[in-house]
Amino acid sequence: MNHSNEHNNSPHQSLLHILAQCADECDHCFDACLDNDRTDELVRALRACRDCAKVCRVAASFVASNSAFAQQMVDLCAEICKQCADICENHKEEEQETMHCAKICRECEEACRNYKGVGA
Repeated sequence: MNHSNEHNNSPHQSLLHILAQCADECDHCFDACLDNDRTDELVRALRACRDCAKVCRVAASFVASNSAFAQQMVDLCAEICKQCADICENHKEEEQETMHCAKICRECEEACRNYKGVGA
């Protein structure tokens, strides 16, 4: 999905972009991992990717609407992105997609940690 033109007028355009990119990459990683034999650890990666994609989309909607709760959502998103990256990095030999997912999740985590929400 191309998110390059979404929220062009938002002061948080770069954060919104990486949130969308991270959600899409986690979805891609999830699908790629489904095509493999699933060990218990790979199932953990699948679940982490699914959760990360969801929270990135929710955080983006909170940021885009200037919600008073955006900071809390972005903080939660940073934590979930970190956990997803940690888990995906452990599967680099099994799935090439997991390393790319981990990289995007790290970038998203950093962007989320740098976010200063409404009233900050």
